[in-house]
Amino acid sequence: MEPHIRMRFHFAGSSFSRLYGVDHVTSEMIDFCYDWALTEETAPLDCLKNVDRYFKELWDTSHAW
Repeated sequence: MEPHIRMRFHFAGSSFSRLYGVDHVTSEMIDFCYDWALTEETAPLDCLKNVDRYFKELWDTSHAW
């Protein structure tokens, strides 16, 4: 994995860890983080609250039944 992709993956994963707790991050969430890391999308960088809200909204939208 390229370094910038790895950094983006860990950035997204850390948000899921904060949102759901390390023990509750699923393999599906990890795959989601990897897929996001491959995109050109940017998350807000002003504060962690906004970062977490951004990933929560993306996750909820992609898993709306």
